[in-house]
Amino acid sequence: MQLVHRSVVAGFLRILGFTLVGAIVLFSLVDLFDHLDNFVDNHASASMLVRYYLNKIPWILDTVLPIGMLMATLFTVGGMARYNELSAMFAAGRSLLQTTRPLLVLALLACLLSLVWGEFVLPRTNARVARIWEVEIHGNPDRVRPTNDAAFNGADGRLYYARSFSPERQQIREFRVHQVAGARVLERIDAASADWDGSQWVLADGTRRVFTARGDSLIRFAEYASGLDGITPRTFLDDRLKPEAMNARQLRRYIDMIRRSGGDATAHSVDLQFKLSFPVVHLIVVVLGILLASSPRKTTVASGFGWTIAISFGYYLAINFGRSLGHNGTLPPFLAAWAGNLAYAGVAIGAWLRVRR
Repeated sequence: MQLVHRSVVAGFLRILGFTLVGAIVLFSLVDLFDHLDNFVDNHASASMLVRYYLNKIPWILDTVLPIGMLMATLFTVGGMARYNELSAMFAAGRSLLQTTRPLLVLALLACLLSLVWGEFVLPRTNARVARIWEVEIHGNPDRVRPTNDAAFNGADGRLYYARSFSPERQQIREFRVHQVAGARVLERIDAASADWDGSQWVLADGTRRVFTARGDSLIRFAEYASGLDGITPRTFLDDRLKPEAMNARQLRRYIDMIRRSGGDATAHSVDLQFKLSFPVVHLIVVVLGILLASSPRKTTVASGFGWTIAISFGYYLAINFGRSLGHNGTLPPFLAAWAGNLAYAGVAIGAWLRVRR
């Protein structure tokens, strides 16, 4: 049995390796031709292009790994079925699960790898890709857009929230500050705008509310030299990650800050759930590939590619449709992000009930 397992793993990894290498080359060439005019017009150097595409490889791998694992499973198990190796294993008293157990182990490892990859690798490389594209190739300022819906834990222990920040004017619109002790709010400051004077935020058109055991007091102001310096314009400049480029821990803290400040974090909650749900697809597609390839109908090269395209297209369509429904509030975040996995898990269970095992 160990010999069979080694053969299964070797065949699977060989096909997976070819698939991933081919995907990297194909994605890079398509992207190169798509942006060739930009590279030429902006006189991008060879060094820029090399660093741009090297940093894009992790994103390509993360995107195509489920597709590669599905294809490798279909061709590996399909080859065993086509040459009657599965029939021989069944005749020897071995079940489908026992025969393909190494593939399930590899799928579980891929789930863990994808989670770690998205947590520690992708945010950094995606940020580098964005910086190379915007700053080095196009020559835009290092901070090319205002920061929107920014939330921070200040160095002074306060919670800061800004609807938008303009780096050119060093000005915040819709500024909120909370001073908390545990779950209790001690002070809340709301201002229509805030300008940095070099040492503190000067607030305009707002209110300051202080909460005590005997009640709360409200002070309205047209202008207020607040003394607040827990965050500075540099804090915004250093915070270069868009929410979609954050890892799960950063996004969870970001959501918590938005909620504490009274903002709407529904879309970001959907994205957080998606970061947790996406790695599971590696296990689902391997199980589905095993069941499809082990059926009495033999898997050919054409049918293998056909199944890979159909399943991959259907899955990405399902998850993007679910995320859209979650972003507009039609579905709760958990269901919106996990809808594709749940649908394909149901298909796998149905196939499991019908296949010879």
